[in-house]
Amino acid sequence: MPCMKSLWLVALLSILSSPLLAQNTRRDGNWWLEQTQYAKAAYVVGFFDGTHLGAEFSFWKFKDDPSAIAKTTESFEFYGDKFLKGVTNEQLADGLDAFYKDYRNRKIRLHNGVWLTLNAIAGTPQADLEKMAENFRKNAD
Repeated sequence: MPCMKSLWLVALLSILSSPLLAQNTRRDGNWWLEQTQYAKAAYVVGFFDGTHLGAEFSFWKFKDDPSAIAKTTESFEFYGDKFLKGVTNEQLADGLDAFYKDYRNRKIRLHNGVWLTLNAIAGTPQADLEKMAENFRKNAD
């Protein structure tokens, strides 16, 4: 019986620590392509939600400066309309799948892959996308 309790304790600790281990995982194209469709969809939903939190981060410090809040809000709305309006979770996930199928893009971090994919969806010319991708490839750490 003590052996069984120890086994359950080890199993429980393994399950509870797995999210902590995931925090150190490099999120790039290699990571993306290993994910299930469900995990990809969940990641994209979190990314969209995080974008809104990031917008709030950008003006909280300036809560007493209405002009800073107005400029930040204007910027978020401009870029949100240009790059996010009408983009679905599935569309972005499909775009990331296509982007990371190119082996040259695999070392590009996921948040940069999202940026490049959103540019593609928004209609950025292919020549400009290639230049952007090449810069991200050169600077991938």
